[in-house]
Amino acid sequence: MKSLRKFASLLLVLCLVLGMAHAAFASTFTDAHGNVIELDDTLEAYSEYTLKGANGAAKKSETNLGDLWTDALRWYAVSGKMAADFDEDDIKAGNDKIDVDADHIVALWNAGNLKEDIPAGKFGAAELAKVLPYPNKVAVVYMTGAQLVEALEAASQGIPFRDSTADSTNAFMQVSGLKYTVDISKPYDAGEAYGKSWFRAASLGRVTINEVNGKPFSETDIYAVITSNANFNGMDSSYIFKEAAAANEKSTISTGVVRDVVWMYIDEELENVVGRAYASVNGEGRITICGNPFTDVDAKLAPAAEWAVVNGITEGTSATKFSPEKTLTRAQAVTFLWRAAGSPKAEGENPFEDVAEGAYYYDAVLWAVSNGITQGTTATTFRPELTINREMAMTFLYRYIKLQGGGFEGLYSFKLEAEDVDQISEYALEPISYAVMDGLFDIADGKIDPRADSPRSEIVTMLFRYFAR
Repeated sequence: MKSLRKFASLLLVLCLVLGMAHAAFASTFTDAHGNVIELDDTLEAYSEYTLKGANGAAKKSETNLGDLWTDALRWYAVSGKMAADFDEDDIKAGNDKIDVDADHIVALWNAGNLKEDIPAGKFGAAELAKVLPYPNKVAVVYMTGAQLVEALEAASQGIPFRDSTADSTNAFMQVSGLKYTVDISKPYDAGEAYGKSWFRAASLGRVTINEVNGKPFSETDIYAVITSNANFNGMDSSYIFKEAAAANEKSTISTGVVRDVVWMYIDEELENVVGRAYASVNGEGRITICGNPFTDVDAKLAPAAEWAVVNGITEGTSATKFSPEKTLTRAQAVTFLWRAAGSPKAEGENPFEDVAEGAYYYDAVLWAVSNGITQGTTATTFRPELTINREMAMTFLYRYIKLQGGGFEGLYSFKLEAEDVDQISEYALEPISYAVMDGLFDIADGKIDPRADSPRSEIVTMLFRYFAR
């Protein structure tokens, strides 16, 4: 018996030593507020798909990461776990449950707080910390349907995403439990300034809520909106959240930490596998951005122009003009392609004296050159301001298609029928043949005119036909 007690004591000491060793070697993360957070390195899950958050993906449109994040928050509320994490004073006061039925519970999450991808494959707490480097808690705000519409209207004021609205699109809402549409043909009616990047909505009209949890939406019903403590307190464009929270005493901030809640959802509901439900990087169709705001875009070009603006490929030359016949430079064409490809990170050194760091096309040029999509006009110059012609534009796109495993395999047998085939440069014959064969480019009047300048309308149409199919 004595030896048994001695063995147990040794075992206890060993466990304590191992525990201390684990604590000593546990990785840490310094969040955006300067708090040092110890990560649980034992957490491990697997994603079958890349979940998009990097390069402001969720600030432009719905993404699969936005769907996952908001699904986790709504699940936390519907499952009853959130109410169990209400503050002790709330519970003592009788606020011990979500005070609406499950079909009136929705989740909203601002896109600026989805900062990185979760790559396909194994991931853990460190990846979640990179997505959300803030110590946010989960909150519930009760608001009427009319207030919910205004919240989404205000949050969508920077849509469509463009460089000039990048800050205001931090407020754009990813959602769970509802579907909504933003009509960009209607300008946002900006009222009183709210913070440095936002305005209150002076009137409504851009946003329509199409359904809530598969049922008709009602402006007079009360909905429980699951979100962050930051939105609860009026961050970004969330003035309606703050006002609605103040008006309903059952609105509250729980003790649940957002990153922990997302992990709980992945663990308990998804059984540690993020699978087919999150396959599309563009999400499940919860958010529709539509409308043609341009007076100089005809019905044929409208789908491509709308796609390009909605997805941040380009913006109009003004609020109402797209300037479809305006020619593009090499820098612009490369940047359009780079953005359509998801704005991948650039690698390698910059060899070009005329490509300045900080230029809008800097990363795009480095990416294109490092991937063999184009090269400099000399070893040290790129000539970003040089206009691009049709055969160059189709060659850029074709080389990208080849990188993705597409294009012609080996010797191609497609015969290009055009009166001016003999005017095509040798390097561009295969790319142009593929573009015509695949329906990316339309021959007009029997000619290709390969050396003609390539206008915005043409390049945007080719990108649209390839990337949006």
